[in-house]
Amino acid sequence: MRRRSIGLPCAAVLAFGLLASAGAGARAHRVALATASAGSHLQVTQVEYRLILSRGTVRAGLVGLEAIDRGMDPHDLRLRAAGSRRELVTPQLTPGQRWDGLVYLRPGRYLLWCSLPEHARLGMHATLTVTH
Repeated sequence: MRRRSIGLPCAAVLAFGLLASAGAGARAHRVALATASAGSHLQVTQVEYRLILSRGTVRAGLVGLEAIDRGMDPHDLRLRAAGSRRELVTPQLTPGQRWDGLVYLRPGRYLLWCSLPEHARLGMHATLTVTH
């Protein structure tokens, strides 16, 4: 798989020299291809019907995000700062696939979930804390 980075405009994101535009509403945003190293790393393992975070807290700034579908169904990963309507979207993965990206996160609480029908309701959601 190709390496991609995704930015979170609601946090005024500047990722790898590419400014993510802050469009209106709950529109999802993507910023393509970057080559920078992260200060923190977060692995999110996706299985029916759970998201397993490698850690519950990361430091603010550039974060290496890795999503792995270890389930039997396709999954995606959405991430949104608490109180925001804008969300970060990773590609939908099929069982066994992995996606690596870099995101810039500001301090706060973030909600993570799988947006496929019924997945979040069945338990595919988690909370991440980003500290200074």
